Amino acid sequence: MAKIRLEEAEAAGECLGVKNQNRHFLKFFDQELKNKIDDAVEKITDIVKNANRFVIPSAKNKHPDHQATHDIAIKVAKELNLYDLEFYVYAIYNPLKAQGEHLVKIRVGNFRFKVYESLKLHKSQFYTKDMGWQSLAMRDRRRERFGFYKLEDKGKNYNF
Repeated sequence: MAKIRLEEAEAAGECLGVKNQNRHFLKFFDQELKNKIDDAVEKITDIVKNANRFVIPSAKNKHPDHQATHDIAIKVAKELNLYDLEFYVYAIYNPLKAQGEHLVKIRVGNFRFKVYESLKLHKSQFYTKDMGWQSLAMRDRRRERFGFYKLEDKGKNYNF
C-alpha cells in the first residue's frame, strides 16, 4: 500500500506542476505520524528553513496524520524562530472558525479542476466514505477559505 500511495502522490505532484525537486515525502506509515513528530521535524528542518508560508491542516483535527502535520509545522516553526511565517490553515473534518482578520478567501478559479484531477489520482484514498463527495466539492468550489495566522496566534483561536 505504501508503494501505491507514493506513486499516487508523485502522479498528483506531476499533475499539479510541482517540480520533482520540490516534492518531499517523509515516508512514515499511515496513521503513525503522531508517533514520529520529532523525526519529521528533523527531516523537514532544512527544507523549510527559508519558508515564508505554511499551508497546513487545522488544529483539533480528528485525523491523526492531519493533526500531526499541524503539530510538526508549529514545532519546526518555533525551533527555527520563524515568527514572521504566515500560516494558512484549512479545515477538512472540523469547521473552520476563523473570523475577521483571520479569515482569508482565495479565488481558486480553474485551478480547482487541476486539484480535482490530482485528487482523482489518489485512488487508494477513495476507500473512505468521505473522499468521493469531498473531491467533488473541491471541483465545484470557487473559493477556498483559510484561517490566516502568525505563530504568536497559536492557541488563541479554535483552528490554530
